[in-house]
Amino acid sequence: MIIKSAENKIFKYALKLQDKKFRAESKLFLIEGKKQIEEIPENWNIKQIFISERYKNTVENFKNIITFSERLFSKLSATKSPQGIIAAVEKKFHNVKEITKNTGPFVILENIQDPGNLGTIIRSADAFGLKAVFVSKGSADIYSDKTLRAAAGSIFRLPVIDDITIENILNLMNEEKIFVFAASLKGEKYLNDIKFADKSAFIIGNEGHGIKSETENSAAILVKVRTLGKTRSLNAAVAASVIMYEISKKL
Repeated sequence: MIIKSAENKIFKYALKLQDKKFRAESKLFLIEGKKQIEEIPENWNIKQIFISERYKNTVENFKNIITFSERLFSKLSATKSPQGIIAAVEKKFHNVKEITKNTGPFVILENIQDPGNLGTIIRSADAFGLKAVFVSKGSADIYSDKTLRAAAGSIFRLPVIDDITIENILNLMNEEKIFVFAASLKGEKYLNDIKFADKSAFIIGNEGHGIKSETENSAAILVKVRTLGKTRSLNAAVAASVIMYEISKKL
């Protein structure tokens, strides 16, 4: 059966998953593209697969498939050239206290606004062996299409915990004796001058305003990345990736 009416309750439900608030209520999110969907591990629950009419004869190894007309599918797709397949995936929730009992390293993101930056940091965290990414309230949505595309499947491979309160996560890390430093232009030391603790985490702040003063005061040390050109500051995702690379060399 091919669903062709925009009034169909299944289509209307799927369309509502484009809204952040409804994603939070339903505990589901959408991910688009065959390659990204095929990379979803077995321990993640795919609730539904939506395909376009044109795609219906090319689907293999998927269950719970619903077919939409090309017109409806284009409304559901977040891309200009839809790939013809979208999955509704159940969110995975993590025990923050259990995660912080690990050695890390961890990255804490404060008010990262750009979904491309957020997704890139998640991808780099996966690449460089970090154990979790903590994303503060007020940051971009980790389940938006732009974030998921930039993350390139990494959200399925390491814990990404959103909507955290910076004060709470820093208190937890203090309890677990995790060394927390922050990236800041006010840094007393350069990144390559510090010795990373066995249990460590670092904070990256907002693209335009950096880290809040109270957060800086909570960090054990402020660190900056050495640059050789005239540009003093780096893009948030670039700075985070450089720091993660340096940490990975000592893991």
